[in-house]
Amino acid sequence: MIAESLNGMVDSFKGLHFPSSDIPAQARKLYTRNLLRIISDVDDPTVPIYPTTGPNGDPLDLSMSGLRAVSPIHIEYLRNMGVKASMSVSIMRRGKLWGLMACHHYSPLTLSYAVRTASELFGEFFAYLLEQKETDFALEKRDQSTRLHDEIMARVASGGSLLEAFDEFTESIGHVIPFDGVVGWVDGRFLSHGSTPGKQEFAGLARFLNTAGASAIWATDNIGALYEPAREWVDKAAGLLALPVSRRPRDYIVLFRNEALREVRWAGNPEKPVELGPNGARLTPRKSFEIWKEERRGHARPWTDEEISAAEALRVTLLEVVLRLSDAAHVERQQASQQQDMLIAELNHRVRNILNLIRGLVSQSKEGARTIDEFAQIVGSRIHALARAHDLVTRKDWSPSPVYELIRTEAAAYTTIDMDRVVIEGPDALVAPSAFTTLALVFHELMTNSCKYGALSVPEGHVKVTLERSDDGSLEIDWREEGGPPTHEPTRRGFGSTIIERTIPHELNGSASVIFPKEGLHALFLIPGDHVSGFETPGVPLHEPAVEPPAPSDFRSELASGAALIVEDNVIIAMEAEDVLRGFGFTDCRIAGSVASALGVLQDADVTFAMLDVNLGQGTSEPVAHALRERGIPFIFASGYGDRALQSGAFSGVPVVTKPYGERDVRSAIGRVLKKPA
Repeated sequence: MIAESLNGMVDSFKGLHFPSSDIPAQARKLYTRNLLRIISDVDDPTVPIYPTTGPNGDPLDLSMSGLRAVSPIHIEYLRNMGVKASMSVSIMRRGKLWGLMACHHYSPLTLSYAVRTASELFGEFFAYLLEQKETDFALEKRDQSTRLHDEIMARVASGGSLLEAFDEFTESIGHVIPFDGVVGWVDGRFLSHGSTPGKQEFAGLARFLNTAGASAIWATDNIGALYEPAREWVDKAAGLLALPVSRRPRDYIVLFRNEALREVRWAGNPEKPVELGPNGARLTPRKSFEIWKEERRGHARPWTDEEISAAEALRVTLLEVVLRLSDAAHVERQQASQQQDMLIAELNHRVRNILNLIRGLVSQSKEGARTIDEFAQIVGSRIHALARAHDLVTRKDWSPSPVYELIRTEAAAYTTIDMDRVVIEGPDALVAPSAFTTLALVFHELMTNSCKYGALSVPEGHVKVTLERSDDGSLEIDWREEGGPPTHEPTRRGFGSTIIERTIPHELNGSASVIFPKEGLHALFLIPGDHVSGFETPGVPLHEPAVEPPAPSDFRSELASGAALIVEDNVIIAMEAEDVLRGFGFTDCRIAGSVASALGVLQDADVTFAMLDVNLGQGTSEPVAHALRERGIPFIFASGYGDRALQSGAFSGVPVVTKPYGERDVRSAIGRVLKKPA
């Protein structure tokens, strides 16, 4: 109660607590069905209803009747309070009764229809605002939990141990879940900070927790009521929140809260015995509302639902990636074997998905190809589009990536395009990795079609891409082509058109619309908000002019006169690299699958150029790179790790082609290495 108006005839009810037994379960159910209940005069006579049953013999349901008389027990309750008229407005939250607005009057009062309607509307608005406040609070707590998760992950990624830096770790938790003390209990190792029970006391508590909450968050604000030995150290801790952090129920992070003495003022003794009334086994209404004070001891400040949810998220983090217990050697081997099996299964799943995707691209691309070379070019370009998107995502550490950069990257793949002819407007959107690769295929097909048949196929044509944020946080993408050849509705749909029109609706649950006005293709896409993490001001593009890589004739005389060394442990990739280099004019290509064999080739042959895979399985090609550097032989790196591979120290300036690479990528890398000697 916030405020009240007293008439001098009754005592104040402000600041009092009322026991839950004052409102029986059947009354609570009525409050959920009938949001507005009014008693104009508690002394109004009641009129019986005949018949009392329906045609089937069931009692009449009058719960929604505005003229229905209330329970005699409730009438007597109000009389005992000195109330003559009352109105209650139910406050509902997610279909459940959250609370009541109880309005009392000390003389009979009849309310107008306007007042009744306004009161009910006010209750609904209050419930709406209440839910908004609680949702905002829950979202804030969720954000704090996410930041805590990221902080823990960063510490693990940097090689730190949370148990070694226990104080710093628990300080981070305290920003999300306030506590007075914390204990880390890992394989019998006891670490504590703040106000906590001692090691021996906690050992007994840990055995109790093994039975009380071994596999889930377990919390109480009164340990002594559930675990009797805790009463002896109530001065150190009264409430706890336990986070199991191992599959075996012996390792915990436990947060403690101190005792919080509190005086509760009740409207009468809340623990009064149940009295049977004159109507049989029913509660008799409360006759006394005298203030009854209770001093609550042994209780801590309760843990909120948001704090328990945050603890559950923290528990999952600790369980999966943070706490690596120092078990015996055979236990570690068993865990390693289990993890290996899981990784193999996950790798198998991912590889099969990738192979399935590539098989689908190969199968569906054959329809639009007229020759084998054209077929290979179509399939290769689509695979490279996926690879470019994957590179962008991995450079962002698999976090949401900007759409602006994706569009610019796809446009840059076509050397004939002046980047000023592809205009992007609107806020930049950060898209989740899973959706980013989907968008990459769509933009690749749009860009390819535009370069072949649309606006970008002629010098005066251009493309305008507009990004907009919808009210619900979703992303709208508007692709418009202008200045190109006249367009018309195609008579058939190829695989590229299928990707453009069906991928986003099918994989992202969004929408796609493509029309063909005469002035140029117009496509509109909607990406749902759950795939978009946010919007930001777009970065300024570099506007570097597209540079065509040097033709093989530009470096054939300089490099191809000798042997080309290909260091690659995968024979199929090595054969592809050999085909590329032979296309440049190298007649003598030597393939080596290990460092030893590569150094042997350097001893026996006149090597004038080398292409080195960075990771050779049992090591890296770094020794070969040093040998090439000593001999003054130019070389480039080829790696699935992209430009992060061997890009520090002596090899920071060596060009890298990222797998899967194409002929143009290799030509560009060779051009760079010739301009800047390795």
